[in-house]
Amino acid sequence: MDSYRLIVDLHSDWHVGSGQEAGAYADALCLKDSAGLPYLPGKSIKGLLKEAFQLATDNQWFSQDLVPILFGREGRDGVSEQGMLQISSGQLSAQESRYLIDNQATKYLYRVHQFTAIDQETGTAKPSSLRSMEVAVPMQLIAQVSLNKQHPHYYTQIDGQAIHQGFATWLAQAITLITALGGKRHRGLGKVTVSLEEA
Repeated sequence: MDSYRLIVDLHSDWHVGSGQEAGAYADALCLKDSAGLPYLPGKSIKGLLKEAFQLATDNQWFSQDLVPILFGREGRDGVSEQGMLQISSGQLSAQESRYLIDNQATKYLYRVHQFTAIDQETGTAKPSSLRSMEVAVPMQLIAQVSLNKQHPHYYTQIDGQAIHQGFATWLAQAITLITALGGKRHRGLGKVTVSLEEA
């Protein structure tokens, strides 16, 4: 099997920024699709997976060769090699999306958090440090992960197994290391559990 579903269960409010502001409403808005639904870009998911695989590799779970094959590498000569992984954006299920759009309920997926910086010496809020951030409520997102069968390393052996044979096991192990995503993770946002299903 070369195609899998990543189930991204967000247990707390979360924020992946759009880079836009909305005046008095919020200083930072969530990234939304054309229908106003929050989503997690494939590029962000790839970054989370790469971080998890690298941490696992650093702890000798996997061979050092695995990360560059899956995620690509930038050569010293400026020639880059594309990775084997193909990842879609994480989105709400089609049924949930339809329901929210049909009932004009997308606005209920968001709320605003306010943050301020504290002066370490006085213990009081720093002047002009109040910021407001739009966050999305806890939800489940689904992304597709697959291996590029045309990749030159598709049949490469790692630890006695071809990549396509060992990938599901390696992926299931690595995603246990993903515990948070998005902005303000140190403030309790973006708590997450990621699980795996065959597509």
